[in-house]
Amino acid sequence: MDAPPPAGKSATTAITNHMVRFAREKGAEHICFLLALRATETHVLPKTFKDVTKLLADSKKRWLESCLEKLKLLKDRDIYKIVDLPKGRKAVKNCWVFNIKPDGCY
Repeated sequence: MDAPPPAGKSATTAITNHMVRFAREKGAEHICFLLALRATETHVLPKTFKDVTKLLADSKKRWLESCLEKLKLLKDRDIYKIVDLPKGRKAVKNCWVFNIKPDGCY
């Protein structure tokens, strides 16, 4: 918010009114995006898969379920298959990118 709440008005009421006005102008989807963005500020986002294994049980479970879901989607679409690496060849490197999506999904 740009200005402090008016005298006699609680900060919570002012924020609620601001969110309602914002929802009318930008749409509820945008508010969901902002809330998901705020969640990323209060939660630690893992940078590597190894970081996921070090998280607290609840967060670890959500991230691992999300990783498994993504791998299943890739496999179901025949995006990859596991094969033996030909002699003298190097595997293509990859990495996980961990973020919370605008709809709140991991």
